[in-house]
Amino acid sequence: MGLYGGLTVETKLDPTEQPFLADHQINGMPVLPGVMGVEAMAEAAVALFPERFVGAVEDVEFLAPFKFYRNQPRTVTVSAEFAADGDDIVADCRLIGSRTLHQQAEAEATTHFRGRVRLVAEKPKAARGEVPGTGGPRVEAPNIYSIFFHGPAYQVLDSAWRWGDSVVGMYAKSLPENHKPAEAPVIVAPRSVELCFQTVSLSILARQDLLGLPYAFRRLRISSRPQKGAGEVFYAVITPNEDATYNAALVDDKGNVTLLLEGYRVMELPDPVEPGLLAPIQEALKG
Repeated sequence: MGLYGGLTVETKLDPTEQPFLADHQINGMPVLPGVMGVEAMAEAAVALFPERFVGAVEDVEFLAPFKFYRNQPRTVTVSAEFAADGDDIVADCRLIGSRTLHQQAEAEATTHFRGRVRLVAEKPKAARGEVPGTGGPRVEAPNIYSIFFHGPAYQVLDSAWRWGDSVVGMYAKSLPENHKPAEAPVIVAPRSVELCFQTVSLSILARQDLLGLPYAFRRLRISSRPQKGAGEVFYAVITPNEDATYNAALVDDKGNVTLLLEGYRVMELPDPVEPGLLAPIQEALKG
């Protein structure tokens, strides 16, 4: 903690040890999931104010992928500068990685993610919403992950279907651990956010043959901490906006809305998906 520079938190992550890296590889290279970057920023903010609660994470941008080259460990740095906003405390955060490139004497620092964490005095309460209907044709996990690159710990979708103007993604019934040690708590339920991200990607695939990766979102509101327990069912309900962004609500089977994602935007990858792999998704989800 510096007098003028705010708080700096560093941690070394090893892709051979952490499931969220081992099961999140693009073209054979481990990449830090955007949702774990959001978790890192939230944890850094709460570290200084442990009596506070994360009310929202705002104006998040995924600027550059944080890659683990040659499957080697890397140090993740999160910087946070704090300011009061009414009764709230807001932390402006950056997630930074440093590398010494070939023929360079000094390490080059890159800001990979940035966003603001809003800390509130009272624990947010879950809102109420409508449990989505489950009828109609579905696309199942084997068809989804024949296209998506995610390994077992990040295969968060059990199935998906249309529900009116929305696309619904059902949380997988059982998943391997996200991180080690497994008992270490998380703040923003990263794999629940990942469920929203992946369901948006399915929604886009249903209309066109391109994959979308996380690019930015306006606000993530945590009503309560979603915990996946035995017998509990969670749904990500995706609604498109007119400005090419998406909203998502995480709803349990009792109608509790535990997470709201607003203004989510993707970056579309240039390579089209093979039509044969795309067909089951479009048959189930195309409106």
